[in-house]
Amino acid sequence: MSATASTPHQDTALQIEGMMCAGCAAAVAATLQRQPGVINAGVNFAADAATVRWDPGLTSLEALQAAVRRLGYTIRPAGEGGGAGDRPQAAFRRALQMRLAVAVCFGMWSMMSAILTYLAPLGVVELWAEWHLALASGVLALPVLLYSGYGFYVAGWRTLRARVPGMDTLITIAVLAAATVSVVQLARGSTGVYFDAAVMLITFQLVARLIDLGVRRNATRAVHAYLGALPERARLVDGSGVWDVAVADLTAGDVIHVTPGDAIPVDGMVVDGRSTLDQALITGESTPQTCTGGDEVLAGTRNGDGTLRVRVTAGAGARRIDALARSVRQLLSRKSALQRLTDRSARALLPIVLMAAAVATVLALGNDASGTDAATRALAVLIVTCPCALSLAVPLVAVLTVGAAGRSGIIFRDPAVLEFAARARVVVFDKTGTLTRAQPWVHEVEPADGVGEDQVLEAAAIALTGTRHPLASGLAARTGVTKAEGERDITPGEGTHWRAPPSTIHAGRASWLRRAGIPVPTAADHGTELCVARDGRFIGRIHFSEALRPEASATVAALQQLGCEIHLVSGDSAAACQRVADQLGIDACNVAHTCSPEQKLAIIRELQARRPTAFVGDGQNDGPALAAAELGIAVGEADPTARAAAAAL
Repeated sequence: MSATASTPHQDTALQIEGMMCAGCAAAVAATLQRQPGVINAGVNFAADAATVRWDPGLTSLEALQAAVRRLGYTIRPAGEGGGAGDRPQAAFRRALQMRLAVAVCFGMWSMMSAILTYLAPLGVVELWAEWHLALASGVLALPVLLYSGYGFYVAGWRTLRARVPGMDTLITIAVLAAATVSVVQLARGSTGVYFDAAVMLITFQLVARLIDLGVRRNATRAVHAYLGALPERARLVDGSGVWDVAVADLTAGDVIHVTPGDAIPVDGMVVDGRSTLDQALITGESTPQTCTGGDEVLAGTRNGDGTLRVRVTAGAGARRIDALARSVRQLLSRKSALQRLTDRSARALLPIVLMAAAVATVLALGNDASGTDAATRALAVLIVTCPCALSLAVPLVAVLTVGAAGRSGIIFRDPAVLEFAARARVVVFDKTGTLTRAQPWVHEVEPADGVGEDQVLEAAAIALTGTRHPLASGLAARTGVTKAEGERDITPGEGTHWRAPPSTIHAGRASWLRRAGIPVPTAADHGTELCVARDGRFIGRIHFSEALRPEASATVAALQQLGCEIHLVSGDSAAACQRVADQLGIDACNVAHTCSPEQKLAIIRELQARRPTAFVGDGQNDGPALAAAELGIAVGEADPTARAAAAAL
């Protein structure tokens, strides 16, 4: 929940249980929208979520929840319920599968009996057995009508109460009409029953619901992926010691103890200690940043080699990463143009179909048809026009297309983007992990006079191997050194002093070596570098950079040939971004550096206001931009959050 002093409204995220279809979501949205003080309400069936903007001066959260509960749904503020958000979804899917199994099993035999009644005039069965077969068709259809179709009746009634009748209402009317006419026919001794038609309607709709459910449900996974990277426990420091507590119990002003390698669970300010922080998941910056007393830290960043004490400024629910998770949920709750068209078509179809059925009845009676014949013709109109094709076509075509793309190595998480992909004319790339490999690699070695490059590399690898230093893996990959005996004194954010008498090695910042009494020649700033000294003598410096992915150049070139405008947006430094842009031929005016997740989101929105835009990313910090983009693409090795928020992989 959020509010600002400049606006009287509040934005609230709600979790809803019991929705069975998009029609249910429309009913909840309409009910919320009609409440006094509600400015805007959006409900997404795929995420079981609602976002409501409301005026606290005119209504209350309790009143909004009560209005939804009167429809028959369970509703609570998002985040409550102990993280059980996946369980209702899984239970709903299992229930849907069970209803379909019953519909297929009993419906098959019901339709078989009905088919035999159709063939009776041809002598396939004795005429005396025809009525009994019609009765058997009705008896076998009962489990389908009473159990498998129950969800449609409930949803149809709820949407009718909310004054937004749609597909479920039409299905309910058609099924009940078919069953009623069939029962009347049996009571009159006739074999003209339509239980098979009712069974087929229910079965086809259940298949459509399962397909639709299978190709969506990204929003909840995205939010869980965002918050799943955070620890649930923290070490609280008070006057009597250090205590293990739940992160949810921390409040502003508490002080926590963060050990090397830990993920920071809250937003806060460092009150003691010095370390490096890997902020790649939040900002996308590839180079860890040094932090010390007075510096702000964010939940989701990972501590390096130092020990920190952090005063909490924002606990669970109020952290920046919580705001990003809410943003992803809201962005993924949008409906595509195709979904909106389908929903509108289904709602518009109901009055048209009912009017057509009424006209068919009047015309039949006007031509001296019996009441039974007139009802049969009205039923035929209802069944023929029931939108099975409309409800099946969109998810079925999507599944077939997704399957074909999957065989080519492309995975569509949200098939709705198929309607957009061909129109994209602006492609925005993240840098670290998307165009480049996230692991720093040795770009250049500057040895001192009389020293070989291999000697500099080996000394640096010996000093850093076995530490959490962000450059250690790149050195190990280059030199093959993965273990070195000796003692290490690590100064977080500065360097490492390795000792194995009589040898010593210093590897770190130039300023740190100078403070240790080692003369280091000045040099131009080339980005990330490591200065190395052995036995008190400077022996060289190593420059690191990110290696381009093998396919990056060809991909960017191909998009440019198609007339796409290419942008680079990253949380990394200006120098690092421009170096990659120069290698790939990206215009300097299309490069944005040191961008926060919120700034990336703003850039995507600004570009999309002008032209269709796609965004390609891989990190947790890319989640909001991936969700906001009409076409969000996560690379194959992306962070789980990015994969969940993206529409395609």
